Amino acid sequence: MELDDKVKQQINEVTEFMNDDLSTAKVLANMFELAPVINGLKNKQLPANSLSAATLLCLQQQMKLFLEDILGLQNPVPAYNGKLNQVMDLLLQLRKQAKAKKDFVTSDTIRNELLAMGIQIKDEKDGYMSYTLL
Repeated sequence: MELDDKVKQQINEVTEFMNDDLSTAKVLANMFELAPVINGLKNKQLPANSLSAATLLCLQQQMKLFLEDILGLQNPVPAYNGKLNQVMDLLLQLRKQAKAKKDFVTSDTIRNELLAMGIQIKDEKDGYMSYTLL
């Protein structure tokens, strides 16, 4: 069975199990079967064209529906985004000041320590710095 068809079938089964008196065990079992596909796409171990655009969109929407809206599983990070942005702005400002003073040890330490924590700093041409969570 082609991967696209298999994913569609899994999504349909999860929907059926949800409608079958919320058969949570079956729902979770089917969702775990979808996890390798999702991780493979995310980590680029599966080609982007492994799923049709329609199936990928359906998968994204249904996983959000099942995990967040129905089961109530949500990432707690958004509550801290404001604080994280403030802390990151401070660190980027300190790094910028260190670079201006030619204190490259401090500048590099900030960049390297953040990278070790999964936060990548990007120096832009205009002196602006941005960051990405890895």
